[in-house]
Amino acid sequence: MTLADLLAVALGFALTAYALFAGADFGAGVLDLIAHRRDPERAAIAAGIGPVWEANHVWLIFSITILFSAFPTAISALGTALLAPFTVALLAIVLRGAALGLRSGAEHESRGYARLGPVFGSASLIAPFAFGIVAGGLAQASTRTTPAPGIPWTGLFAIVVGLLAVALCTHLAACFMTQRLARGDQPSLAESFRRRGLQSGVAVMALASLALIVASWKAPSLSHRLLTTALPVVFVGAVAIAASLTSLATRRYELARVASLVTGAALLWGWFVAQAPHLVGVRLTLHTAAASHSALAAIAVATGIVLVMVLPSFYLLFTVFARSLPEATE
Repeated sequence: MTLADLLAVALGFALTAYALFAGADFGAGVLDLIAHRRDPERAAIAAGIGPVWEANHVWLIFSITILFSAFPTAISALGTALLAPFTVALLAIVLRGAALGLRSGAEHESRGYARLGPVFGSASLIAPFAFGIVAGGLAQASTRTTPAPGIPWTGLFAIVVGLLAVALCTHLAACFMTQRLARGDQPSLAESFRRRGLQSGVAVMALASLALIVASWKAPSLSHRLLTTALPVVFVGAVAIAASLTSLATRRYELARVASLVTGAALLWGWFVAQAPHLVGVRLTLHTAAASHSALAAIAVATGIVLVMVLPSFYLLFTVFARSLPEATE
C-alpha cells in the first residue's frame, strides 16, 4: 500500500465518522422538523444533540484538510465543478447551528421560537441532501467508461442518492434517540422515536434499492461495480438495515443503534470501493492527483498525531455529555 492509498483510507474513515455522527445530528433536525409542535420531542432532541453536535464537524474539517494537502488537484476540481452544492451545504450547516443556538434561548411560546424551528429543521434536511447529490454525481462521473465533461450532480441518480442520505441521517437519529430515551426510562417518547426509526429505515431500504435500479439505467458501469467489486459491502449494508428494522420492531434498541451505524458505514464504503481508485472523474485518481512523496509522508505523520489527540477527546466528550439524559417531560 502506497502513502496515497494510506491517506485515502484515512480520508475514508474521516468521512465515515462525519457521515455517522454529524449525520445523526442532521437527522435530529429532520425529526425536529416533522415533530411540528410536539415540545417534548423537540426538548429531547435538543438535549440529546446539544452537547456534541458542533464537535462532529471536526471530522469534516479533518477530511477537507487531508484532501487539500494530499490530493490538491482533486480538491481544485471539486471546488470548480461542485461549487453550488457545496455552498448550499455550507450555508445550511451555518443556518442550522445559528437557529438551534438562538432557539435554545427563546421562550417556547414566542414567535421567534416558532420561526427558528423550521429553519433548523429545513437546513438539517438540505445539508445531507446536498452532500448526497455530490456523492451520487461523483460516483457516476468517476465510473464512466470514457471521460466526459462535468459531474452530473443534478441527474436522477444523484437526486435519489441525496434522498437516501436524508433518510439515512433520519434513521441514525431515530435509533440514537430511541436508545437514549428507553435507557432514560421515558417509554412514551422512546416509542414515538421508534416509529420514526421504522419509517426512516424502510425509506433507506427502498431508496437504496431504487438507487441500484436507477444506476443500472443511468450509470451501468457504476451498477456493475456495485454488484461485483463492492458487492460484499453492499451485502453487509443490506443485512445491517434489515437487522436495524428487526431490532426496532422487537425493541432491542442497542442492537438497532449498532446496526444503523453499520448501515451508514456500508453505504459510504460501498461508494468508496465502487469508485476507487478514482477521485474526481476518470482522470483524477489517487495517484495522479496525489502530492509529492515527501508531502504525503509529512501529511501521514501529521494525520497520525491528530488522531492520537482527537480520538481520546471525542471519547471523553461522548462519555461525559452524550450519555446525560434529556430533560424532557412526557
